Amino acid sequence: MSPRARLFAILSGTTRLVVVQGNRFSGKTVLARSWLLSKADPDALVVPVTAPAGTSTPDAYWTDVLSAVYARTGATRAESGLASFDALSAVLSALQQQIVLILDAVDRVHRIEPYVTALLDLCPHLRIIATTRTPGDWQQVVDAGAHRTILSATELVCAAEETIAILGAAAGPQTQRTVQWITRRTTGLPALVDAVRESLQQHTAGSLGIVIDDLDELIDHAIDRAVLRALDDPDVTPLRRSILASAALTALPEEPSSTDHSDFSLPDVSDIVAFTHTMIAAGFLDPSPHKGQDSGPRRWCYPEPVRTSLRRIAEHHHPTDLHATETATIDALLRAGDPHTALTHAIDGSHWERALDIVDEHWTTLYTGGFLDTLGAALVERIPTEIADTHPTIKAIRRLHRQFSAPRDVPVVTAEPDVAVGIGPEPAEVVMRAMMLRIDGQFLEAAKVCDAASDHPLAVFDELDEHIRHAYAFYYLHVGITYLLVDRTDDATAMFRRAHVAGAGTFVERDAAGKLALTCALEGTLVDAHAWIDEELRHPPLPGDSEKLVRTAGCVAAALVALDELEPDTALDILTELGTPADNEEFWAHVLYTRGHHALLTGMPTDGLRFIESHLQRYSTLRTDGFSATLIDAVLADLHLACGDFDRAEDLIATSTHPSTVPVRARARLLAADPAGAQQIVDQYFATSAGPVRTSMELAVLGAATAAALDDVDDARGHLERAVTLSRHSGMLRPFVLLPPAMQTALADLSVELPLDLSHTATRFPTFPVYRPLLTLTARERAVLDALLSGRTVTAIAASQFVSVNTVKTQLRSLYRKLGVHNRKDAVTAARHLQLD
Repeated sequence: MSPRARLFAILSGTTRLVVVQGNRFSGKTVLARSWLLSKADPDALVVPVTAPAGTSTPDAYWTDVLSAVYARTGATRAESGLASFDALSAVLSALQQQIVLILDAVDRVHRIEPYVTALLDLCPHLRIIATTRTPGDWQQVVDAGAHRTILSATELVCAAEETIAILGAAAGPQTQRTVQWITRRTTGLPALVDAVRESLQQHTAGSLGIVIDDLDELIDHAIDRAVLRALDDPDVTPLRRSILASAALTALPEEPSSTDHSDFSLPDVSDIVAFTHTMIAAGFLDPSPHKGQDSGPRRWCYPEPVRTSLRRIAEHHHPTDLHATETATIDALLRAGDPHTALTHAIDGSHWERALDIVDEHWTTLYTGGFLDTLGAALVERIPTEIADTHPTIKAIRRLHRQFSAPRDVPVVTAEPDVAVGIGPEPAEVVMRAMMLRIDGQFLEAAKVCDAASDHPLAVFDELDEHIRHAYAFYYLHVGITYLLVDRTDDATAMFRRAHVAGAGTFVERDAAGKLALTCALEGTLVDAHAWIDEELRHPPLPGDSEKLVRTAGCVAAALVALDELEPDTALDILTELGTPADNEEFWAHVLYTRGHHALLTGMPTDGLRFIESHLQRYSTLRTDGFSATLIDAVLADLHLACGDFDRAEDLIATSTHPSTVPVRARARLLAADPAGAQQIVDQYFATSAGPVRTSMELAVLGAATAAALDDVDDARGHLERAVTLSRHSGMLRPFVLLPPAMQTALADLSVELPLDLSHTATRFPTFPVYRPLLTLTARERAVLDALLSGRTVTAIAASQFVSVNTVKTQLRSLYRKLGVHNRKDAVTAARHLQLD
């Protein structure tokens, strides 16, 4: 159903009151008239009432309505002496047929809402369609009864097919490109689309050969003519000069506020609130789609094509007034602490030098307000190149915006080698330089930039002005991000803590909490991670794309914690809401790492491999440096192990000495039936390293499984008791299940009090799958194979089965023959790929 058909269905349905509310360009009256002409409701008697010529009293208006009802219905006249509204009520109540009143421009009638409510209550067969430019009290009327609704201006705009219908009346161009362009330039306002139709009819005689460049000028002239006709309205003609100057304002206040409105300096306007109400009544303004302060008054704005047209007209007829208003508005906004809106006004008015000054003085405040997303394109595209290229900050922002918005698998212009020369310790310069290098994948170089600036004495935040304190908060946040991405966790944590304190009351406070939660989750300190996750959740969501940039660290932390607590469903809910990492997501590797571990825990390693490898192509340039490569290699190796592909797993981590890959290397040796090799890795780590809790606990569990495979029960218990102690301190459970089921069961038999039932988790979390029978083995062969899968030596297998070593070797040869292999390692690999009996 087309939008127009849907509106007609509402007007023809059972809704007893439809209030069509919108500005003078929204096509309210046209909608009502076209619905009337369509005869979409043949069972009802429709009574259109002419709009009042000007402001009307209720009694005079209801007299006109009554006359229209008499003329349309032929109803018996009410007894004389009744007031017009009472007479109308009596006539409508007596009619048994469905009646529809179309009341146009009811905003011109003083306090009409109570009368409409009374009519609906008195007349059960009555439906009313009312059009109005102002909101009045209609929302209360609608809320007070059933089958009542309001159609707003946004619901009245033309979609492409409706633009085609309007243009078709003039045999105008019907190409999809042209129609879409006209709809976009007019924002679908019916009156403006119709104005374009008139111009097309006059200038093209139905030709389809118009190109977009010619069409732009034609659309501008058409909209300007429509706006100039509106300015001829007697109610606003005396304010024409003020209206043109007010095009410099992005919004107008409905109520007085603490801002000194005289700062806006509209010519001939002493009360800007009264001016706003006049413009609302004249149908020039819509409620602003952008919310102000939580408890602030509603603000109003011109429809964007109307505001743009007013600016064009003002530039031609009253440029001095327009520029004076722009300058005064920018000054007032800066005094009110709103550099973001001030910069918007400066760019709109082409005040380029002023825009550069605002960026210089308020860079950090602008960024924390999300201006790189909302105004980055404007800074890139609209400031003339000859001006921007002489300004280092703007030049850097242009480059940063291009890098930030470009897909990660597409080459972009990166920072020139000499950009770093002469960069001082100013926070904004350090942040921009570090961000550009990080986006380019030069993480170690970014860390050097931060190191060079981090030797300065730590500021005493309580002694700083608020905007300087927030600048430091933003600086510390990005230094921390840089350090985290090069795996300098302790340095990153220190910077995030500073950012959290200095950024109190800004989004940095929340962002720092989320990144502290992530560092704790990666380390395996779940108690601390929970505390920072709770702190991050204490803050409200940010608008639009800013929320997407800030939420990732906290979401990944929460998902990792859920996995470590063996709650994969909770982790999946978080990861699903987070979605796949965006091209500009700096923590893309952390997202993929967590996704991979969810797949590992839930027994879907192949799916995990597919997901990660399908997204790695976008980040190929970011995998050569920093911590991201280590994370990805570690999780890919574990997934390959779970799929039985030991060679690919070992290729990924064979030469790595990073703590995150040590457990994977030990696990690979153990699963390849080399418990002695696994034991060597575990012993070497505990003898020489003091790594994170996560690594220590995983290796303690692996050490227990390795010792059990070598029949060293005492050593196995010692490692397992260490793992239990670390689990109690940290809250982690997942390391216990990162083993095949047979090994989990072996640990359960060591008579150590565990924080979970490993005999149960062996079936609930098939981290390394168990395969159902297909290839037939004897009971002895199967016992030997199970022992191999647990990593036991030939001697240990013989001792556990009370047979000789030669007997075990005979059984192994039979087993190798059935599996089509020649050694222990290949037998283990084959067993993990085949279904055995």
